[in-house]
Amino acid sequence: MATRWSVPAGALLSGGEPTWTGLSALLDAASHATLTLCLAAPLGAGVDLAFAAIALGEALDEAAWLHEQVRQQPPARLGPLHIGDDLDESRHVVEQLLTTATAHTLLMIDEAATPEEVACLGRVLRRLLTAGEEFARAAA
Repeated sequence: MATRWSVPAGALLSGGEPTWTGLSALLDAASHATLTLCLAAPLGAGVDLAFAAIALGEALDEAAWLHEQVRQQPPARLGPLHIGDDLDESRHVVEQLLTTATAHTLLMIDEAATPEEVACLGRVLRRLLTAGEEFARAAA
């Protein structure tokens, strides 16, 4: 059975032009979904997913540090996992969010208006790459 996360994630993935608000929504959804996944995964993979969730939360904190308005946005959540949900498919949905957030960050770095934005997006990117490494470790 597929995951119910596909529909709400699809709305985030088709968000259009990369913005601070859009990036924060991707990061918020990915971090909370990863935390939910880590609770349902076997212990070894769950630990790696917990570290990925932490890295994604830190990326969101970095964005909010520079642009406080991202914290004023409503939280982006994919919802709970259900017993019939496919964990591999759920992980794939979160990986798509992570990939899209990384792509948006790279585009935003190219268009950053200030050195502070470039530095902030660099820190966000490092945390996204760390989260990706943890996802890869969880899948191994």
